[in-house]
Amino acid sequence: MTKRKVAFVHTSPAAINPLMGFYSDAAPELEITNLLDDGILRLLSAKDSRAAQLRLADMLKAADETYEVELAMITCSSVSNETVKDLNDAFDLPVLKIDYPMARQAVKTGGRIGVAATFAPTLVPTSKLLNEAAAEAGVTIELVPEVEPTAYEALLIGDTATHDRLLLSLIERLASRDVGTIVLAQVSMARITSQLDGRIEIPVLSSLQTSLEAVRETLAEIH
Repeated sequence: MTKRKVAFVHTSPAAINPLMGFYSDAAPELEITNLLDDGILRLLSAKDSRAAQLRLADMLKAADETYEVELAMITCSSVSNETVKDLNDAFDLPVLKIDYPMARQAVKTGGRIGVAATFAPTLVPTSKLLNEAAAEAGVTIELVPEVEPTAYEALLIGDTATHDRLLLSLIERLASRDVGTIVLAQVSMARITSQLDGRIEIPVLSSLQTSLEAVRETLAEIH
């Protein structure tokens, strides 16, 4: 079987392990190239979106010309939907945003949606994304955001136990605030899903499964 070539464009090393762990098992038909520049997060934190977009464009050019992929997916939730659309228009290969399929699923029933984040700059683009998906679906939503930056700091230094403990506490707080669904705003948070069984009664959505469905649909449209 000839594998389909795709690229994952990352702004945090913390996103690579959960993504590759999931995709390696769930999508053996894909040959994945990971491209990483964690300096982009500093640009986004400084609100220098133009510089961030230029750097992303450099990485996408490498994905297209050097690695000859058929599709690229930006895995950083802090990158805005507008930026991804601009990049998609600038390249011949499709450029996806990892969390948009998740957003469309989260808003299906409307109502209150909890947004869990460990990197504060992610809240604005994720909230905007959810509101755009709600408008597209014709439903009304109310967002209930919470952020726990100490958890992300722990993850970056390899202290996964502290990260998971703080993130579980954050999710439990959100679940107690009368929300119908909780969205994990970053792919680095997906590692927690296996620990939620029996603890949280409402859906907790990560972008892993929904992004794979979008990748497969897009690749099917290409050929």
